[in-house]
Amino acid sequence: MSRELRTAKMKKSSGGIKKSFTNKKFKSGAYSSFITILVIAIVVVVNLVFGKLDLSSDLSSNSLFTLSKDTKKALKSAKNSVTLYYLVTDGKETEYIEKVLDQYPKASSKVKLKKIDPVVNPGFASKYLSESEAGSVAQNDVIVVNDSTKNSSYVQNTDMYYSNTDYSSYTQSSGEYYLDVEGKITSAIQKVLAEKKTKMYILKGHDEQEVGTTMSTSFSKMNIDTDELTLYSEDKVPSDCDILLINGATKDISKEEKNKILAYMKKGGNAVINLQYGTKDTPNLRALLKYYGLNEQIGSVCETQGNYYNYVNSVIPTLDSSNEIASGVSGVVVMPSPVGISKFKGARKSLTISEFMTTSKGSYLKLDTSSGKAAKEKGDIDGPFAMGVSVTDKIDDNKSAKLVVYASAYAFSDDVISTNQLDNGSLFTNAVKSLSNSDVEETSINAKSLSYTYVSLTQGTQFFWATVIIIIIPVGLLITGFAIWFSRRRK
Repeated sequence: MSRELRTAKMKKSSGGIKKSFTNKKFKSGAYSSFITILVIAIVVVVNLVFGKLDLSSDLSSNSLFTLSKDTKKALKSAKNSVTLYYLVTDGKETEYIEKVLDQYPKASSKVKLKKIDPVVNPGFASKYLSESEAGSVAQNDVIVVNDSTKNSSYVQNTDMYYSNTDYSSYTQSSGEYYLDVEGKITSAIQKVLAEKKTKMYILKGHDEQEVGTTMSTSFSKMNIDTDELTLYSEDKVPSDCDILLINGATKDISKEEKNKILAYMKKGGNAVINLQYGTKDTPNLRALLKYYGLNEQIGSVCETQGNYYNYVNSVIPTLDSSNEIASGVSGVVVMPSPVGISKFKGARKSLTISEFMTTSKGSYLKLDTSSGKAAKEKGDIDGPFAMGVSVTDKIDDNKSAKLVVYASAYAFSDDVISTNQLDNGSLFTNAVKSLSNSDVEETSINAKSLSYTYVSLTQGTQFFWATVIIIIIPVGLLITGFAIWFSRRRK
């Protein structure tokens, strides 16, 4: 083959190769390849970035894995940092517990979460716990430690994730599981951070209503020490008393007891008095209230205008959200068979009285409940009445006595608040918090039920969604695909 022919063929070949890099098919393929690589790169970068962010959302019906505002407020006020030591072996985590614990470091930079394997580190718990506690440590327990003082609090997994037990038969109630991780951990954090604790004495000896399990648990979570006080056998109210509670006394206190209580409060003492409907007169208790500008009227308040609950003597009061006690109450409050509370006209000028719960103008006080008639009768007293009152008595520039009075002690019984359908418990804990001597933000977080909530759909709704999912969406995708295919084929 001649040199000229070979040269011509080489030029033709190189021209063909060069042309193949510039034709429409190559450009289209290169563009597609570039777009593919770009999309993959973007996906990788987005995954790396979003992997560092917490963009998870709690879709559970009662926000099982979301910390409450009260917990966040308590963490925000913390002066020292704390560490949550989660005692668990990899692979043995209780998901419900772990998910809530993960939220604490995200809510506050002052909280650290560290996993400790109790099998690999069997002696770790003994650094912070007593010998008996360290010996009973189990998987998914938590030790909360103040990093500065090394004060610690031990939270067992059985207190954070549990089921109701029928103690009459000692069997677990089917499906009634509860999650109390936030309640127990937040309480433990408050406990290790607090330098001062609040002491509450509960007055006894006058047929008072017992403080139920629900409220006792709340006080425990707030790290409030409680003790009973039989005042008639004591010289005075104990000097370490921060709050005196009189819970639904149906018998009168003695004159001597009244004077001891007044002596305690005149020195800057605090008290909560939950009144209880009764037929017996209590002149000494009423005299104590009168000294603080309040008048208790014997009888049962009934409601007629909108704010009543099933029965006219179960009152749903109007709350004043500007008051610190009522401001944190978001749910419904019911006051069963409340007595009437009103301001005393001759109140001392040193008193500041705030009625933070009231009835409507259509309410009335039924003096004689034995008649069996709910309707207003002759002699009954027109409202409105106070259902909750806070009083501050300024003793001097540096000292004040505080009193909170509720119109129904039964409003805080287990029968009323144990179901968590009403927000009565918040009223009680808010009152105690307003009188507390603690140097940390005290709060009590209720346990959350893990019972499943089923969504019920009507037959029409079921048919609608079945049509959308089975017919409309697939047909829409087919039509869209066909349109894209047809458009490309024409090109």
